Amino acid sequence: MAKTYSYIAIDRNGSRTTGVIDAPSAKAARDRLAGQGYLVEFLQEGTSIRHERPAVMRHVVGPMFGRVNLESQERFFAQLHSMYKAGVHLHQALRTLSENTRHPVLRHIIREMRDFVVEGRMMSEAMEKYGEVFSPLQVSLVRAGEHGGTLERSLKEISEYIRRELKLRNQVKRATFYPKVLLFVLVVLPIAANAITASIAERTGGPAFTILAITSSVLFWVFIGLVVFGWVIFSRLLLPLPAVRYVWDLFVIGVPYVGSTIRMLTMARFSRAFGALYGGGIPLSTSVVLAADACGNEYIRRRMYPAAERIQEGKGIAESFASTHAFTPITLDMAATGEQSGNLDTMLDHVAEQYEDEAEVRLDKMPRVLGVVLLLLAAAVVAYIVASFYMQYAGAIQDAGS
Repeated sequence: MAKTYSYIAIDRNGSRTTGVIDAPSAKAARDRLAGQGYLVEFLQEGTSIRHERPAVMRHVVGPMFGRVNLESQERFFAQLHSMYKAGVHLHQALRTLSENTRHPVLRHIIREMRDFVVEGRMMSEAMEKYGEVFSPLQVSLVRAGEHGGTLERSLKEISEYIRRELKLRNQVKRATFYPKVLLFVLVVLPIAANAITASIAERTGGPAFTILAITSSVLFWVFIGLVVFGWVIFSRLLLPLPAVRYVWDLFVIGVPYVGSTIRMLTMARFSRAFGALYGGGIPLSTSVVLAADACGNEYIRRRMYPAAERIQEGKGIAESFASTHAFTPITLDMAATGEQSGNLDTMLDHVAEQYEDEAEVRLDKMPRVLGVVLLLLAAAVVAYIVASFYMQYAGAIQDAGS
């Protein structure tokens, strides 16, 4: 007798899809989906695995206003792991955290998780509704823990992964802080110079003039406002679209020195995510797909995906990785060593550590070079402002004398 199974799977284009299928058993359902070209990520008996939110909430409101910072996520998963490890029931732990969490969006989501658990459903189902907050990696680890009885370990893996990601992002923020300050000064200098000269002219009754007159134009500030607004729309709504992100990441990866640094960070993210997933009991091919999703670069992610199909076909891990031309030689060597020794997740953790250390050195050098360039540019702007001031002041005095 045929049964109905709901599934989440990856199609040949790398897109995640859901649906239902009739089959006599779970194995038969998986085999049938594999025959159709799907990489099955999750399968359960029943007619529904998620309760969809309205399309406007998922694609517009959520990405614009519903994000939750990594600090709040890390705190949530760390506290949930501690409470669950101490023997507190899951729904009770979620209720306590929903009352104590300060982030309003996360507090609402935790309450929904609690309702799901009280109703006998999976916490991962509630997480899956909020793709702008929880990554596929987090959802899959929680789902594997729920079905395998290892939820405590999954929560710990997620907490540690987010903690490492936070450390990496903070390094990037520290490295780019000085260039950002110099860039801000470059924008403010002409505006400040015009304000000072106008104030002096008003008090002394002397000649009034402007430096870089374009900064006093309304059209200039309208243009600046449109650029800022366009960037917000692009980064929040357009950049998450796979096609747009693919072109953007392809461009970034080709920038000299910057591109090679980003590739290192991409390999580090993939390796960290793979180690957490594979160590958390996620099947090998699914771990590759989800780790690719977490790598942070859409161009490299798409090149990594075929490795999962080759692994499903019975090919070796290192061989499958090498066939994509997406992995660095160090990653391939460590993957081959881990495959032979049976410590694949440990070897890729070593890859992540190595690339994170090297990227940290590069991130320390890049802002210094960029800072010098911006400092020279700032000096040129100051020299232009001073020269323009004295030239216009001398011209104004000459006109007054005439």
